[in-house]
Amino acid sequence: MKTLFVGQNSIYVESVDSTNSYASEMLRQIELLEGSLIYSFSQLNGRGQRGNSWESEPSKNMALSLVLHPKFLSIEKQFLLTKITSLAVADLMAEMLEESINPKKISIKWPNDIYVNDQKIAGILIENTLKESSISSSIIGIGINVNQIDFSIKTATSLTLIANKEFELMEVLNRLCEFFEARYLQLKSNKLESIDTAYLKRLYRLNEWANYKSVEAFFEGKIIGVSKIGKLQVELRSGAVKEFDLKEIVFV
Repeated sequence: MKTLFVGQNSIYVESVDSTNSYASEMLRQIELLEGSLIYSFSQLNGRGQRGNSWESEPSKNMALSLVLHPKFLSIEKQFLLTKITSLAVADLMAEMLEESINPKKISIKWPNDIYVNDQKIAGILIENTLKESSISSSIIGIGINVNQIDFSIKTATSLTLIANKEFELMEVLNRLCEFFEARYLQLKSNKLESIDTAYLKRLYRLNEWANYKSVEAFFEGKIIGVSKIGKLQVELRSGAVKEFDLKEIVFV
């Protein structure tokens, strides 16, 4: 693995309910090094945003968790971890699928689902442990559909379905670690404007009128950005701009 620290300390688990849960349990027992990697190609009970489960056929896909100690990052800036992780996965997709699709078809559905051609190919779940005014540890969970062909939901896809070929799982894993480290070092170097610009450029449905559902009603809106704390900014037909948190808006 051509990285400085991400994935250099790696733990392979043949079968696991959730790599995030496994990493969390390990952190309660020992101090894991920055960039420690827990990965499996058979995750049985993966967790996603909103309490959703993550469907994954054994030996076909990749599930991993990276352990970080981003104490340099204040609590109010923790959404930047979501941004760099989403960008790292999008960077990976762009490389793996460069001969198969237009890179503009790769997008980040707020806050951190990775879409290709309006279908989900990867999901992210980040769990932070806060201490005083900073983040003492962060578990970055990533699930990627690699070689799976059949899905129970029509909105899911995989690298194989798009590229019409199989991928070597370890190669995908190694490249992801390299892309993630590059984005993490970008964050540590305080290149926040570059990160914000890149995330916004990849944002799914940016500046497009579409239908949404809030806790109040269905409405038409246009995504115009994301606040510094990670809330989705949507312009309404009236011209007003509303901000939504994770459980306050549904894409229709």
